[in-house]
Amino acid sequence: MTNKNTMQPFEKGDIFLGLTLLNDPDDDHAGDAFIAQYGKDLQKKGELWTKGGEHYVGGLEFDGDGLLWAFNDLSVLHVDPKTGRQLPLSDKFLPRGYRSASFDAEGNIYLGEHMKAEKKPDNPIANRTTIKFAVIPGEDVLGYGYVYKYDPDWNLLNIFKTETSLEMTGFKGVTHSSLHPSEQFITYATETSKRLMRYDVVNDKQLPDLVTYPGEPGAMDKVWVIAVKYLPDGRLLVTRGDYMELLDEQGEVLRTYPLETYGWSDIEICGDGEHCLVSCIWEGTMVKVNIESGEIVGEIDTGMKAPNRSLAGVAEYKG
Repeated sequence: MTNKNTMQPFEKGDIFLGLTLLNDPDDDHAGDAFIAQYGKDLQKKGELWTKGGEHYVGGLEFDGDGLLWAFNDLSVLHVDPKTGRQLPLSDKFLPRGYRSASFDAEGNIYLGEHMKAEKKPDNPIANRTTIKFAVIPGEDVLGYGYVYKYDPDWNLLNIFKTETSLEMTGFKGVTHSSLHPSEQFITYATETSKRLMRYDVVNDKQLPDLVTYPGEPGAMDKVWVIAVKYLPDGRLLVTRGDYMELLDEQGEVLRTYPLETYGWSDIEICGDGEHCLVSCIWEGTMVKVNIESGEIVGEIDTGMKAPNRSLAGVAEYKG
């Protein structure tokens, strides 16, 4: 594989996946990162090798103007839909390990900070990897686990000091987040924790959890939450390891979607309002699911299966 940029101008229905080669022998989360482009027929069209950061490129999301956002280490990446090329990195964003983005009707941006730790934890799970985390310059910490609000011109407006939850690695903060259609609050998760949390971004206050799952915090029992994504009607899709759930506004389960294997870590709602895209970091696959019937109607296999488990974001261009 050569690092040649072949990404094409975006077309309605194009799908984008964040991938990393993991070709650094001293860091099993680092390597050359790229965003792969697929057509609505799920056939590959091109790829863009990204600049900014040395680890996973992920957290892909489109804003209201069709600009593709992604994240790597402490950088915020943008890809121009008209050219398929990465724009210059901006210095307007605080250097943080962001991982998720939401956009309101006015164009304000809410970025969830994936990292929350002073340093890499010393525990059996964290010690399984050789990952070298990026440290916030001048602050000597990995992250705070907050949500950051920026205006449409990318000026910082507020820092929401969100609660996070214990999880097995000991370094994760707001790993996944989704703005409720009312734009009153964000629902978010600390990946593989027991809490599905909410924060009021209008009144700047923590809200009661939408769901608190049973079991001890940090337990490896897979009774946890991973990715979250709101549908326009306020229903919420949540991945739970080897399956996905659809929740109502009260957090009650409306239906369950068996997904067979483990590791479903990102969700995107399709522009047709009928389907969603769900990506699996461990298998390197993405499936297209009919939300009402649960039928899997399509699949992309990137070939990035564990140990090269690096599929860390999915987004669809809605035109």
